[in-house]
Amino acid sequence: MKKTKLITAAFFSMLFATSFTQAQTGANNSSKSKVPVENKHTGIHTPDEALTELKEGNQRFLDNKLINTNYKEGIEQTKADQHPHSLILSCLDSRIPPEIIFDQGIGNIFVARVAGNIEDPNVLGSMEFATKVKGTKLIVVMGHNKCGAVKGAVDNAELGNLTQLVNQIKPAITGDKSNPDLMLDETAKNNVKMTISDILKGSSVISELVNNGSVKIVGAYYDLTCGKVSFIE
Repeated sequence: MKKTKLITAAFFSMLFATSFTQAQTGANNSSKSKVPVENKHTGIHTPDEALTELKEGNQRFLDNKLINTNYKEGIEQTKADQHPHSLILSCLDSRIPPEIIFDQGIGNIFVARVAGNIEDPNVLGSMEFATKVKGTKLIVVMGHNKCGAVKGAVDNAELGNLTQLVNQIKPAITGDKSNPDLMLDETAKNNVKMTISDILKGSSVISELVNNGSVKIVGAYYDLTCGKVSFIE
């Protein structure tokens, strides 16, 4: 009888120990699974580092050597939070997807898109959120050649709400009308510069961040014929 009791006690002792070990292992695994995956771009701490990353990203795009195309991984890395290093204000044009031409994938850049890459209070508010709240280091205003919105401004296009949009671009019109292609290019680049100026005038939040060096704002110009981005610093 005593032997039977000893065997039974030993059995339950082993069962309890095994269960405790499994529970502890499960808890450790659960704890590990809750540790967020670090975003690979958390190492970007300055505007210049962000600008370098965009330049290198565009070169990877041109060389067809993209590295940020694992979108499932991007979702996993950013599911808990986001801290994009840059914000791109670009034209609505479907041929200019910033996440692709800068090889940034998911979670690395904020993108605001509107025909003619112009700012308004909604865009300014979005930029303030990106820079002041989420720590974005760089704002890029990017225009492009053969821009339909710029051509609409030059041609005095009128169509519903599009009319007021192209009217906002008209102050940037410059160049010789005898050379329409060159005029469109010069106007599009001038529009980028004027948009940057308007951003700094329209947002004291962004202006202060730029003045103290924690944020940089630069212009860029995308060439639809080859995919290259030129920066206007």
